[in-house]
Parts: sequence; structure tokens; C-alpha cells
Amino acid sequence: MREKTKWGKVGEDIAAEYLESIGHLILFRNYRKSFGELDIISIWHDSLHCSEVKAWNESSGFHPLECFHETKRRRMRKVYYYLLTEIPAFCHLTPSFNLIHISEKKEVRFYSSIF
Repeated sequence: MREKTKWGKVGEDIAAEYLESIGHLILFRNYRKSFGELDIISIWHDSLHCSEVKAWNESSGFHPLECFHETKRRRMRKVYYYLLTEIPAFCHLTPSFNLIHISEKKEVRFYSSIF
């Protein structure tokens, strides 16, 4: 497994543990379709949280929020809508698209409802 892939997996594990620690129920990890992916899907209160996890080296010169360009947002929404067709019971939940940034020191920064 490549180093970047390993660090991404560690980041997703840390993110899932964090979400559970604040009360989220994790439903899916790496929910993939041919047109996109949601790293973690969870429920908290009356919201369905679709979270992108970025295990990011802060010395890279830019912030992980910068990766949420229009194409990325469109793909995440498309996967979310596909999920609703597969599981209509989720339709009553308010969607929340989030970023979970895991620093190289394994610190968690949770950005909720970023778009």
C-alpha cells in the first residue's frame, strides 16, 4: 500500500472515531459510485452528514477547504441524491456536507455544512 493511501486510511479512521465521539452514528464509509464518493456518511440528530476526509500536511501551502471546487461539490451532491434513491427513508433528514481535516499531528478539524 502506498504511503499516501496508508495516511488516507489512518485519517479516515481518526475521522470516524471523532464523529462517533461527538454522537454520530456511522452508516457508511467509502460509499462509492462510478461518478463520485462520500468518505463517511453518518446521522446526527435530524441530519444526514456526508463528510469528505482530508489527511493533509499543512506545510503544503494551501488549506483543504480549497479542494471543494464546484466539480467536487457537484459530485458529492450527485452521490448523496443517488443514496436517497437507494434508501428513501433518509429523505426526511437534512443534508450536511462536511470537511474533516486531519493534520499531520493527527488533530481533527471539523467543518460542518460547508456548502
